[in-house]
Amino acid sequence: MAELFIEWFGEEIPARMQARAETHMAETLAAKLAEHNLGGTLIKSWSTPRRLAVAFADVAVSQAPQSLEKRGPRVGAPDQALDGFLSSVGMTRDQLEQRDTPKGQFYFAMIHQPGQQTVDILPDMINGVIANFPWPKSQRWGRGQMSWVRPLHRINVLLDGKPVAGGYDLGGGVSIAYGHMSHGHRFLAPKDIDLQVTNQGDDKHIAASYEQQMASHFVMADRGDRRAAITKQLDDLAKAAELTLLADDGLLDEVSGLVEWPHAIMGQIDDDYMTLPKDILVLTMRSHQKYFALTHADGRLAPAFITISNMQGDKTRDAMIRKGNERVLRARLSDARFLWDQDRGISLADHAERLGSIAYFDGLGSMQDRVERMQAIAKKLAKHVDDIDGVLLDKATQLAKADLVTGTVGEFPELQGIMGGHLARAEDIPSDIAQAIADHYKPVGGGDTIPSTRTGQALALADKLDMLTSFFGIGKKPTGSGDPFGLRRAALGVIRILDEAAIDLDLTPFLGAATDALLPFMADRLHVYCRDRGLRYDAVRAVMQPEQLSQFNVLAIISRIKTLDQFLSHTNGQTFMPAWRRVHSILESEKPKTKTTADTYGAVDASQFTDPAEAALYDAVSAMKPDSDDASLLAEMANLAPLINAFFEAVKVNDDDQNIRQNRLNLLGQINNRIRALADLSEIEG
Repeated sequence: MAELFIEWFGEEIPARMQARAETHMAETLAAKLAEHNLGGTLIKSWSTPRRLAVAFADVAVSQAPQSLEKRGPRVGAPDQALDGFLSSVGMTRDQLEQRDTPKGQFYFAMIHQPGQQTVDILPDMINGVIANFPWPKSQRWGRGQMSWVRPLHRINVLLDGKPVAGGYDLGGGVSIAYGHMSHGHRFLAPKDIDLQVTNQGDDKHIAASYEQQMASHFVMADRGDRRAAITKQLDDLAKAAELTLLADDGLLDEVSGLVEWPHAIMGQIDDDYMTLPKDILVLTMRSHQKYFALTHADGRLAPAFITISNMQGDKTRDAMIRKGNERVLRARLSDARFLWDQDRGISLADHAERLGSIAYFDGLGSMQDRVERMQAIAKKLAKHVDDIDGVLLDKATQLAKADLVTGTVGEFPELQGIMGGHLARAEDIPSDIAQAIADHYKPVGGGDTIPSTRTGQALALADKLDMLTSFFGIGKKPTGSGDPFGLRRAALGVIRILDEAAIDLDLTPFLGAATDALLPFMADRLHVYCRDRGLRYDAVRAVMQPEQLSQFNVLAIISRIKTLDQFLSHTNGQTFMPAWRRVHSILESEKPKTKTTADTYGAVDASQFTDPAEAALYDAVSAMKPDSDDASLLAEMANLAPLINAFFEAVKVNDDDQNIRQNRLNLLGQINNRIRALADLSEIEG
């Protein structure tokens, strides 16, 4: 058994692609090794801007011989069929075996294959992975015809510490020969690094020394190590300045993929720019420059930033880098201030008047048409939800999309909504409206919060419900994994707002002409939401059957699922379920005979009772309150359990007398109908 080490080295891979590429490289090569019966245990994988690498232990140096069995045609089949089989396996008729099978007697060929050497298998295997690598974007370069994410310069393949012969054809008469020479930091150590174990003393494994070799050439090969080093440097600099780092995991991940030897440097922001809204300052630093923002203890943005250099620390060089970054930031912030001053010189209402000139989507009119649809939804929301101020909501809806025509949002699309809130505050529009405008895209993702005010929650609902009804209305619903308009996210946002803000609302009247398509879609999203929250999946299915969803009230549905979940986990539920299953089982078995459904059982005739157990069960069922809430209904059902068991012990449901038999089925049908109004318990497992 041997170690297999592979490294692909080239130009800078985009930071957002590196982690996924590292995982894909390791997983795909592991699968290929297994496919060729070569074993292999993943030791580790690495990714930096300029390289992807992986190491496997316990790789066989050659395949074991294999014996393959292939079934041919039936004995007695036409000669033409047999000749075709013989040709495909390269054998003669006398080399075949005849065997009896449950389907008759067949010819079988036993094919013995000698094992190949691993070094002979690796080139095709590795080249296939390279050729089919799923980069989101790729390019061609030089004279070659290969298309890849960035130009690839070296392919290092070593088995048992020794180079493997081979190469990759780039097309156009250009190729890359496999080698064993890696490369250090582009500026700090632009030298070749020999990966052969003969240059590693007594160490027999490249994986064990790869990171040390890279570090000696100013390359921190492990992505997690770079991220941890950056985090520590950021915290150390912030603490030294008595400031706090503004948390930004997304930027931290991105910067970890931009540098091979991270070195943090703090710079200053001119006081003139600190009057800009915090969001503009932070986004200018983050989006354009990849700078980390800092705050004072009271949360105010500090006039400082931290940049991560891809160089070793040096006092003179650090000063030059600091000045260069400060100069670039001044230019960026100057542009941002110009846009901000220009935008706030015009009222939001005047900005909104230009929305008619912006197309929303083919078939859905302009952005102004979208606002008008949102206003209609908002008006209906104000009627259905008591604590929504209709006047405030209508004003917020009119202005919600106004910032889409501003220069600031044109430069920073991420600020849509947020910038509208800032502009509203700048012209002293009531704070509730300003906050609603700022929040109405929320929640943007799973880690985001819902809007903080009732007006904002209603505006966000109007925004998302318009998206859903509009796109479903023109047939643009998600298909498979494709969701270009973010409709799954919009549906989940609606569900989260209704649940987390405790808004008691039936969504059915808001779905309009798209109800038939949208209701199952929303139900599916609610299924996912409930399961993600840890509610037992069979309780979710039981409550969310079509007959239970005549009203799509998210708050009520989730409450019912929780109530049923608690009931099933309690002694009452554990006692009731066996009794109910007896009821359900006999009703299901009788359906084909009686040609009836669960909800068409007739009235119960007490005069036909022949046993006190029937009367006791009937009296208990009749005493149940027709308008009980879910918890009360389940409690009453639990009380029926001993009476149901006594009923089955005392009487034979399938009595010879047809009238008595049907009367007993009617009694059991009443029990089943009552519980089906809450949930379909046949979905409960166990």
